[in-house]
Amino acid sequence: MKEMQNIKRLIIPLLKGLPILIITVLISLFIAKKTIQYSTPNYQSIAKIKLDDRKYGMSGNNLYEDFDVFSSKNKIETEAEVLKSPLLIGKTIEELNLGVLVSRLGTIKETILFQDNPLLFKYTSSTTSIFNTKFLLNITGDNFTVYNEDEEQLVSSTFETPFLLKGDTLQINRNNELIITKNINTDGDYQFEIKSKDQWISYLSLLVDVKAIDKEIPVLRVVVKSENPEFSSDLANKLCKVYVEDYIETKSMAASKTLSFITARMDILKTDLETSENELEIYKMKHNVVNTLQETETGLRGMSKLQLQLINLEMEERAIIELDSYMSQGDYYDETAINFGFGDLVLTELVKKLKLFSDQKKDLLLKYTPSDQRVINVQEKIQDIQDYIKKAIKQNRKNIELKRSEIELELNEMSTQFEDIPTREKEMRILERDFQINESVYTFLAQKKLEAQIATSALMSFHRIIQPAIVSKEPTSPNKVLITFVCGFLGILFGLVIIFGSKIVRGKILNKSDVEKLTSTQILGVLTHTKKEDIKTREFITLATSLNIQSVKDKQTIVVTSGTKLEGKSYISQNLADTYLKMGYSVALLDINVLNPSFPNDYDYKLEDLVTTTEVLKLSHKDKIVKIGLSNLHGTGLLTLSHKNMSDTMNLIKSKFDIVIIDTPGSVISIDALCMLKYANLCLYAIRANVTKAEYVENIDCIKNDFNFENMRIILNGAHKSTNYSGNFNGSQLHYSKAPKGLFKKVGYYLSIYGK
Repeated sequence: MKEMQNIKRLIIPLLKGLPILIITVLISLFIAKKTIQYSTPNYQSIAKIKLDDRKYGMSGNNLYEDFDVFSSKNKIETEAEVLKSPLLIGKTIEELNLGVLVSRLGTIKETILFQDNPLLFKYTSSTTSIFNTKFLLNITGDNFTVYNEDEEQLVSSTFETPFLLKGDTLQINRNNELIITKNINTDGDYQFEIKSKDQWISYLSLLVDVKAIDKEIPVLRVVVKSENPEFSSDLANKLCKVYVEDYIETKSMAASKTLSFITARMDILKTDLETSENELEIYKMKHNVVNTLQETETGLRGMSKLQLQLINLEMEERAIIELDSYMSQGDYYDETAINFGFGDLVLTELVKKLKLFSDQKKDLLLKYTPSDQRVINVQEKIQDIQDYIKKAIKQNRKNIELKRSEIELELNEMSTQFEDIPTREKEMRILERDFQINESVYTFLAQKKLEAQIATSALMSFHRIIQPAIVSKEPTSPNKVLITFVCGFLGILFGLVIIFGSKIVRGKILNKSDVEKLTSTQILGVLTHTKKEDIKTREFITLATSLNIQSVKDKQTIVVTSGTKLEGKSYISQNLADTYLKMGYSVALLDINVLNPSFPNDYDYKLEDLVTTTEVLKLSHKDKIVKIGLSNLHGTGLLTLSHKNMSDTMNLIKSKFDIVIIDTPGSVISIDALCMLKYANLCLYAIRANVTKAEYVENIDCIKNDFNFENMRIILNGAHKSTNYSGNFNGSQLHYSKAPKGLFKKVGYYLSIYGK
């Protein structure tokens, strides 16, 4: 609930300040309307150019792939800078035939005239005295007067009549065709400036903006903003057209220059190529060279074969030597295998037979004696085979030696052919290199010559205008929605600053929480700002009941005071007295508030008389409120309160009545209230919402401390009508009445409660 109370404390000042907020918003919207009305509108035209893309564009076709080989691959950002360069803008100025910038002057704003310019200027300038200088022109009928910027008259003349302006001849004519078509009244004030080309370039550069749609997409977006919609579209379209034409012209010029260079260079290279070709041919014929590389490879391959044959012969020779050693060592046929690697099949078979006969001999010796004929026959066979093998070994070794000699001789002969290869190879390489260089360069230039001829003849561009600029019907600036929104927002903000700033600057007490921040004194009750008698009666009954609950005494003397005036002391005193009287108490109302007395002419007794004569009160005090007051004499009032009989008089009054209420002036501006504290057992300090300054609240604690009077209570007077007796803002849970059903009725109900 505390958060809801804080929200309501913020909302209530806002609702109460709603008229101020509405006024500030209306004023800001009026300012926005006038700003839009008197601002010069700008119109925007957009054109788009698709750049040639080698990867996906037209030049990616095989037919056109190398047309633009002489220009590097266009980068998007580079082309954007080229498009808005002074060179192309200068060519665009020539296309648009721009010379004089004319503006029509109004009371508040000026309008630049382009296509709707009713004036034509002719000038022949031999100097630069009239360039880049602004002149004022006043036209009345067929006559006109030219002024400088300081409104000094320079010349008066008529249309179609040449005149001198700063030493140069100038003639102004009417554009009759445009005047009749658009029904233009030429009378009025104008401003014209004969701009140089550089000045026009600077001026148009501010109007043109070229950007890439995306760094990966080769499309440029040309945006032109100006006061004239037709001029914006014309400038954008002309600039794009000039860009494409300049691209074609530049490409064709480059191709023509390249073609001339290639033709001249090819004539020189043709002679060099023929010379290198003849030299290579003569050298080959002289040294019988067909193909050096192939010859070398063939020779090396033959030498490899011969070396392999030598290795095989060595292996055969080693095997024969091993076999010979084996045969000459004696009877080793007891082994299971013969350990040599000779590959002759005949010898192998003989060795096997030798082994077989040896085994037979062993078998026969087991039965017969060595002299037996059968053993002798086997031994003869073994001897024959051994003799044959030895002769075969000797013959094979001779054959191997002979073959080795032949192969080594052939190797020596073949190796001699490589002795002069490095020299021949070097000379051949030099001649072939010269020939190949000249041939490759000549071939390349021949290909490029053909491409350059095609590029020179094909006056086309792969850059395309994919979106021409159109005349804009609606201005892009001023932005009506944005200006209205910003002004409306600033109006709301300014209204809130006024509402809450005034609250801060005024430094007034607004609600219960403001009081609680400044003092620890208890707030006894809250009186709302209302004119309804039933509500007022209920509030004072609640206040009197709270006083009775907190006090155990039968008789009470209550001092009602505040900080300054106009805080409702007399209002509280009178209504509290009436409430106590209705509750059956006898009530005396003692009015010593001589600065603002509520009833100066309606006293039952005068305090001066009671103090000086100690007159006994005779009037019945149960039928009505007995009113006792001071005369409206500032000098004698304080004297009466300080009289030595004042204490006896107050004791007498207190003895006669149940309730004595003392209405006093503000304690900050008068000491009267402080004088009466010693007779009271309760002090009600009135604080009025939106009236009492926060600095006076501290006076409560000062009174308590300085006069040692602890029994003080605060009455918050004039609080918002939605505040209850405890100081909280009413909600559905804090009062018995219920909000009506229906959205509009409920909104109206809460506005009536919180908005007043």
